[in-house]
Amino acid sequence: MNKHIIITLLSLSSSLCAQGKKDTLDPAAKRELIKQWVQTERLITEEKNTWKVEKQRMQDLLNIYQKELTLLNEEIEKAGASAELADDRKGELESELKAYRDAQRLLIDSLTNMLPRTRNLIKRLPDPLQKELSTDIDLLSSPDAMEKPRDVLKSILNVLTSAGRFNRSVTVAEQTRELGSGEKMTLNVLYLGLARAYFASSAGDTSGIVTLGEDGWNWQDKPELADDIRRAIAVYKKDQQPQLIQLPVGLNKSNQEANQ
Repeated sequence: MNKHIIITLLSLSSSLCAQGKKDTLDPAAKRELIKQWVQTERLITEEKNTWKVEKQRMQDLLNIYQKELTLLNEEIEKAGASAELADDRKGELESELKAYRDAQRLLIDSLTNMLPRTRNLIKRLPDPLQKELSTDIDLLSSPDAMEKPRDVLKSILNVLTSAGRFNRSVTVAEQTRELGSGEKMTLNVLYLGLARAYFASSAGDTSGIVTLGEDGWNWQDKPELADDIRRAIAVYKKDQQPQLIQLPVGLNKSNQEANQ
């Protein structure tokens, strides 16, 4: 059933629904949506793969030097309880301690470069995903984040992994938004990965399209889509039988010019 639902919701550019509609979605619009989706998935995958390598390298270094630091502490405790360390052994331990500190600086330098990029990515995550990652986001947004480099590394990887998973799925969430009239309303939002989303109230003509911009998600009212969006959400929730539902895919000006 999930396969049929996803195929149904992604057939934005497919032909007519069962009742015999004759309008078809512009093939260029279909290609643009797929292109945006694939590009977003590729960027997240590249970031994730890069940090998998970095994580393993840093983890290996940390494990090695953590063991050496433990041995150093044990030797120091023994020295305090008995005789002083021999000069040659003392020199070895000091070298090991220096190597550990160098490894720690390497980790901090790498995270210092990655943290601003991750913070920019967080601003572009949809509300449902930001709520799911709230603990990690709080840590990464803290001015004192670099005091806990290992926790920062774990949170960065969790953000990238979760963003990739969200981008490969269809998600329906409830969000409260303030309308132009100043009234606050709870809306159902249907996310097609990180490519775009559609929103509608449970009744009435409050509905529209949500697209990802440089500074976050942009909401555009489209009252005429209310019934179709509610139907699409009902199909996803299995409240209605699978069916073809035609929803618009808008192209921004720069994309339209690029396709001409």
